[in-house]
Amino acid sequence: MSQGGLLRRRLLFFGLNATIVLAICLAVLEPIASHFAERNDDMMDSAAQLAQVRRVVDEAARLGKAATLDVDPYLPGTEERIASADLQANLQALTSAKGLAVQAVRGLPGRHSGQWRAVPVGLEVEGTAVAVRELVAAIETQTPFLFITDLSLRTLSDGDDSRMRVSLTVEGALRSPTAPPAGPLLSENRSSGDVKAGNR
Repeated sequence: MSQGGLLRRRLLFFGLNATIVLAICLAVLEPIASHFAERNDDMMDSAAQLAQVRRVVDEAARLGKAATLDVDPYLPGTEERIASADLQANLQALTSAKGLAVQAVRGLPGRHSGQWRAVPVGLEVEGTAVAVRELVAAIETQTPFLFITDLSLRTLSDGDDSRMRVSLTVEGALRSPTAPPAGPLLSENRSSGDVKAGNR
């Protein structure tokens, strides 16, 4: 066999082997490359979603801060007797709006706490359990802030739509005359009020 024929056979052999090796590499590496490309796309999507969530949270915090600055947590006025009468009328209207019957409402002796005075009102209502829950939720989200410092209930009938009689002590905060106009209301009282619930 001539030298030229032998050289061509060797070149053909090496070319065929190189083609086989290249095909094997492509078969192995292509799924890996596709996997990393998909992971990269997922990471970019996650980063975009995270950035959007952060923008929403920052905007909500900004709006919440602005809204808080505009809210006065104190009952209007400086006269405790007038503030108590206004609070009693407010609670009566709120109770009627929830479909509950007012059994009694009365002012209770107030107390001083630093830069503000507590104006407590005793409220007795009767109605369904659902309406009572709605009333409690409405009281706790009122502005000026109201606190339920005592609660007791007595079930009058059974069933999902059971009727009950509930006694509550609701307090509002009245700014002391000697306190600065921007005196803060102790917010921990709103979350740590001693609420007592007992079935008789």
